[in-house]
Amino acid sequence: MTRIAEQTQNLSNKAPGTENEDLLLMRRIAGKDRKAFEELYYRYAPRTGKYLMKLLYCRELVDEAMNDVMLAVWQNAERFDPDLGRLSTWLFGIAHNKGLKLLERQRRHRIEDALEAGTSRIVENEQDESAVFPELPDSDNPEQTVLGWEIGDHLLWALEQLTAEHRAVVELTFAEHCSYQEIAVITGCPVNTVKTRMFHARKKLAELLALRGYSFGS
Repeated sequence: MTRIAEQTQNLSNKAPGTENEDLLLMRRIAGKDRKAFEELYYRYAPRTGKYLMKLLYCRELVDEAMNDVMLAVWQNAERFDPDLGRLSTWLFGIAHNKGLKLLERQRRHRIEDALEAGTSRIVENEQDESAVFPELPDSDNPEQTVLGWEIGDHLLWALEQLTAEHRAVVELTFAEHCSYQEIAVITGCPVNTVKTRMFHARKKLAELLALRGYSFGS
């Protein structure tokens, strides 16, 4: 008997809830129930796609990553273990890994294209000033405050300058309200590494936003 089947044997004796519903849904998907698969897609694809967009900043890559994620769910539904975390955590973990692989593939293609074009010196992290510090419109009506900074075009620009790994911990913490333990599961790294990435992400964001005249709030 699979782990997911064991977990669903006595669900009728438990109070209904999202976790129980997710577990039953995954059991049906493990049995190749297409209606259950569609239900999972409509329930979780919007959140997963939003996270991937923040990670990849490219609609084509997001669409490709989402296809990869859903294929992985269909093929490996029986591997979901509710004892290790929520279904959303499991899905974000798959999305995170698929997204990083696509970013690495994109990076390799850029290097190959540059070499084919006869570029003698490839500089991946250097950009001209207009690209790194683009002119942005003033934000007179901030929507909300995150990390003590005024949200708006300035913060979105700063987030885009972070590495994918650093941006991921910020997005998972403040947009998805994941704990450090959950982020560790999603990203496949120790909790201390998650904390270190958050420290460096906050520091980098502070430096970038200071260039725009913003600083930490109280």
